[in-house]
Amino acid sequence: MRSKRNEPNESPEPILLATNGTEESVGAVRAASELAAATDRPLTAIAVVEPPPIVAGEYGFVIPIADYEEGRRDALVHQVRKQLDEILGRESQAELAIRSGAPPATIANVARETNAALIVMGLGHHQLVDRIFGSETALHTLRAAHTPLLAVPQTYAAPPRQAIVGIDFSGAGLAAVQSAVALLPSLTKLTLVHVAPRWDLQPTTYVEWRLEYDRGVGPAFERVVRELDAPHELKVDTVVREGRTTQELLTLADERRADVIIVGSKGLGFLDRVLVGSTATGVIRGAHCAVFAFPVVSVGTRTYRRLATSSARERA
Repeated sequence: MRSKRNEPNESPEPILLATNGTEESVGAVRAASELAAATDRPLTAIAVVEPPPIVAGEYGFVIPIADYEEGRRDALVHQVRKQLDEILGRESQAELAIRSGAPPATIANVARETNAALIVMGLGHHQLVDRIFGSETALHTLRAAHTPLLAVPQTYAAPPRQAIVGIDFSGAGLAAVQSAVALLPSLTKLTLVHVAPRWDLQPTTYVEWRLEYDRGVGPAFERVVRELDAPHELKVDTVVREGRTTQELLTLADERRADVIIVGSKGLGFLDRVLVGSTATGVIRGAHCAVFAFPVVSVGTRTYRRLATSSARERA
């Protein structure tokens, strides 16, 4: 087990558990409690009362049904308290905050206000209807947050040990895996996965390009492992795949029965943050295991080369 990260005189950054008291949040409650204990951080739970429905009145007026707000709030508090008591026990020291608003933005705001180290919440459903009607809370929270997020399936049973890490040799990928190593002390194995693009080239040209590409991947992986500076007890191996990044990460995670997939959502512009990144979005929507997503707001000026072929050029 790696040493705990908090300095004795520092106020520990809490683990923020987002729950609505339903079965979908059961795994998240367990995971957040275990992580708080393992990293010696306080556990704070947040439940969000969504805005009341709006109905049309006479002459085009829009009337919010505010009279039910207090009743809905009381019902949510009761439901969440019951869930926490049943899973964590009545002696649990977890604090509970109740807020009103749109859940993703509200959760992200509370994470910033409390300087949370990590947001933990349910992974949610993967049906198309959830995307159409905007109920992909984990994905929308990641879009709004500046805080790492761990989305956990309902079936969560034990702390994650084996992780699949998507690496594109950018600062985003390194920041994501460094954050995950610090916040998930149960990890014992990291599989760093780089997915090479599949180009529609003539066979001879493709072979030459791929040989050149592969010569650069090895040194690029070496730089990542060196800068990662993982604890000696954490085993790190590397894999190169070819094809679509999201599909390859999901397939490898299923093949190896990984406990968590680690991804970074790169991009510093407004549009990049709205879209999050196709890989992070696809992984959250398609994963059967937990997903650790790191929203890269700033990763410093130093980044890895976008293409592994640059390593080969540097040696030439």
